[in-house]
Order: sequence, then C-alpha cells, then structure tokens
Amino acid sequence: MPEKKPFLTYEQQIRKLRDEKGLAIPDEPHAIEILTQTGYFSLINGYKTPFKESATGRYKTGTAFEDIENLYYFDEALRELFFKYLLKVEQKIKSHISYYFSEEHGNSIDAYTSLYNYDYQDPKKAPEIFRLLGEINRVITTNFNAVSLNHYIVNHENIPLWVLMRKLTFGNVSKMLDMLPMPLQTKISKNYSHLTSTPQLSAIISLLVLFRNTCAHNDRLYNYMVNKGKLPYLRLHRELGVPRLANGDCAYGKQDLFAAVIALRYLLRDANFSLFFRALEGLIQNHPDNAVFPKIELIKSMGFPANWREAAVLPV
Repeated sequence: MPEKKPFLTYEQQIRKLRDEKGLAIPDEPHAIEILTQTGYFSLINGYKTPFKESATGRYKTGTAFEDIENLYYFDEALRELFFKYLLKVEQKIKSHISYYFSEEHGNSIDAYTSLYNYDYQDPKKAPEIFRLLGEINRVITTNFNAVSLNHYIVNHENIPLWVLMRKLTFGNVSKMLDMLPMPLQTKISKNYSHLTSTPQLSAIISLLVLFRNTCAHNDRLYNYMVNKGKLPYLRLHRELGVPRLANGDCAYGKQDLFAAVIALRYLLRDANFSLFFRALEGLIQNHPDNAVFPKIELIKSMGFPANWREAAVLPV
C-alpha cells in the first residue's frame, strides 16, 4: 500500500518547497497568504511543471514562488475571459436550435421529447437519442418547481423548448444538435455564414463544450488539450499557414487552446470577437516574463503560433 502523504501546515508547506524542492520564497508571509487563498494542490500541483527539473523533481535555478503565482493568476484570468465568450456562443446556439426546432415541430413539450423528431433512423444515433431524451426528461423532473418552468406548467400546461433551454447544459444542447435530422441542422448552420458545411458547426460546438467545462470547473486552461474530437480543418488554418503533420493533421489549432480561439472567430459576432481578442492580447502582454518559463514558451504551450495575432484579421 502506498504511503499516505502527511498533513502539512502552511509553514511546513513553505519549508518543503524551499528546503526540499529549491523554490525561492523571499516573502514567506505573502506565500502563506496565497496558499490559504488558493490551496497547495491548486497552486503548486497545478502550475509547477514548467518550473521543475523532470529528472530531479527540484525547481529550476532562479524559480521563485511569485513565478508560479503569476502563472496561476494568468490562467485564472484566461478562464474568466474564455468563459465569458463561450457563454455567448452557448446562448446563441440555444436560441437557434429552439427557434428552428419549434418552427418545424411546434412548441409542445411532446415535440422535443419525441424520438421521431430526431434522426432516429440512423442506427448509430438511436441509442444516443434515447440517452438525450432521458436527460431532457431528467432536467424537466428535477427543475419542475423552478420558477421559470413552473410558471409555464401552471399557466400553459407546457414547457416550450426555448424555456427549457435555460436548464439544459451546453453538452445537452451539443448532443441535441448532433441528433437532429440533417435538413434541420443545415437550417441552423446557415446562421454561421463563414462555415462551409453543416458538420463543421457540430464539430466546433462539441469542441467548445470541453473548453467551457474546463473553465466552469476551474481546471487549468492555458495548456489544456482536448483528448477526444478536434476542430475541423478550416480556411483560417490555411490562411495562417498552419503546417501539416505526416498524418495530414495540423501541428496546432486543432485540440489546443488556439483551436478554441479559431472556433470563437467562426461563431462569435465580429464585434464580440474583436473585444475578446483585444482582451486576450492584453492578458498575454501584461503577463510578466521570466527566464525560467519565458513568455514565448508560455505562448507555445497554449498552442499559439508565432503569427497568432493574425487570427483576428485574416479571412475566414
């Protein structure tokens, strides 16, 4: 049985970092204050890797507590920024799905809980549709007494899809989009003029769900890599000159944070993307540089190429 790690006071945590691991901590009271706010695991375990020697487990010469702290707060600000604009994407796709579905099938609760209004004839999709309908019914049941739903139940004996959308997760909505018949998916995708095919929208939404969940759960974002699914090859990849790998895939911009930037370029309104991108540039510009984990390496770890700023101006 592996040995359990002992409880350490904040003072003991400081001594471990300084004496055993070689981390410079010039201001111990400040370091203790930060540890009380963030927790050792979230701060140190979450952001230590770029500053450590893999062979010895000690911190690289010149690494200070402040370096890890700065990376932690940079990532926190990065999550807040991406989350803000991912919510705009989520709201937009919810609006489009509820509008075009209701236009096609009406606004009865029976419409969006009916197997026959989805692509049920595809044998690969049928089990997923049943799971989706089960989740929709679960959401209705667990939120039955919520003010927004109860009003419609009491006064209209119905919950229109555009009302239920407030209770469905981004993941639920992504799955609903995938399960709709292709003609209805095509109607929805036409609201995103820069996309050239209907499956592109579904793939992009599926990818952004994973980034949205990462932000919502306060997980590390700056070097997050999607482990299932990827951004489709888009015109912006070509315009940016993204190199292709031996297997034909892209060297970056498919499963990393830069993929999320590209996806937002396609799904956000131009004005919103400009606001997002300017804020992103500001975060990166204001992040302090250091010799141990220089800013250029930070940018690479995010999947950003040297010409990443062109993503805001090149045609899509």
